[in-house]
Amino acid sequence: MARFVLSPVKMSIIAVIIAAVIFLVLRIAFEEQVSPPPPLPDPPAGRTAVLVDDLEDGDRYNEFGGWWFTYDDRHYGGDSKVSPEGFGVFKPSKGGSSGSYKCARITGRVTTTHPDGFIGMGTDLRKPNNPVDIREYNGIEFWMKGDGKTYWLKLRSAGTPDYDDYGYELVAPSEWTRIIIDFEDLHQEGWGKKADLDEVLSGVISITWQTVGQPHESIELAVDCIRFLK
Repeated sequence: MARFVLSPVKMSIIAVIIAAVIFLVLRIAFEEQVSPPPPLPDPPAGRTAVLVDDLEDGDRYNEFGGWWFTYDDRHYGGDSKVSPEGFGVFKPSKGGSSGSYKCARITGRVTTTHPDGFIGMGTDLRKPNNPVDIREYNGIEFWMKGDGKTYWLKLRSAGTPDYDDYGYELVAPSEWTRIIIDFEDLHQEGWGKKADLDEVLSGVISITWQTVGQPHESIELAVDCIRFLK
């Protein structure tokens, strides 16, 4: 039986091709680690900042120990859909603000099957439903990029048991934009019981970004470099 034998030249060519493929795969898998991410932007003049998360470590946990999550109205009878889905599958996306590598990003759609259809994403400050007192801070900043639609930033708090949380309405810009919000400018939507802001800040559970209005055939929103301000 004849044997198939490669010449040394052909073997060398194959070895080079295999090495090139391996290099390319590793480069794609770890391209964000080729160089360190840029330093965080300086805080606003006259203020200091405490990092909640810049997503650069690539996991779903923030600097306070809580984790990122996404949500939609399907648990309430709707059929809006967010991607990625739920708690366990969240992973930072490529392409952060200010030249960084990672961000938190959702896509999806919002329907009218639920009359107040919605999707959103957020990050718990600790384990779920474990409030944190953030009264030592007076504001929040983050970078935001999206589809030009309106979103509601809110602080989910033990101080608003009916879920009429303090928040702030924003339009997502098409390019990465720094957003700075003083806590004194937050307000409730008004359909629930009036809550005291100081009490709300004493027991914050999570920070969330949620769609406003419906329907929306497509949703795309990204946030990055979330920090509390003093």
